[in-house]
Amino acid sequence: MKRVLALVATTSVIGLSACATETVPMCRAPQAHEMAAFSAIISHNETAVADTLAPGALRNAFISRDPMLRSHVWGSDGNTRGTVIGMLSQPPLCVFDDPGFPASEASRQILVYPQRAYDRVAPAPETPLLDAPLPYGTYRGDYMTCRFEQTATGWKLADLCGYRMPGAPAVTG
Repeated sequence: MKRVLALVATTSVIGLSACATETVPMCRAPQAHEMAAFSAIISHNETAVADTLAPGALRNAFISRDPMLRSHVWGSDGNTRGTVIGMLSQPPLCVFDDPGFPASEASRQILVYPQRAYDRVAPAPETPLLDAPLPYGTYRGDYMTCRFEQTATGWKLADLCGYRMPGAPAVTG
């Protein structure tokens, strides 16, 4: 009986220590709906970008060729630093589900890093997750966020990777 209790105790301690030492997460490649949106942006295919956007004011502004929105996505005067295309044009991409966003069946948000930026800012792989929560680095310098919403035709890009419509309330979370 003592051996059984010792085995159970040892197994429990090992299980608890495994939970307590969860380390920095591994990135993943973009999913099909994410890659469709990213490919449309990279190729400057405005029809394809519009098709990957969720219905609403942002999609309407994009179709109307809003200059602020276009600058957010593609930059202006040849400067793409901190823009969506500037981030996406540095493959391969390293994607994480955003732990700071409450994902649901209706919406989710991802963190997107160029792999080179992620490698530069990520903590060592053995670092406990509690000591190094995502995101790492500088927003729009090392990574960006992209929110997707479930629509009647599947997951669609809802914010064109961080764009806030003028006058729209800030999204927190």
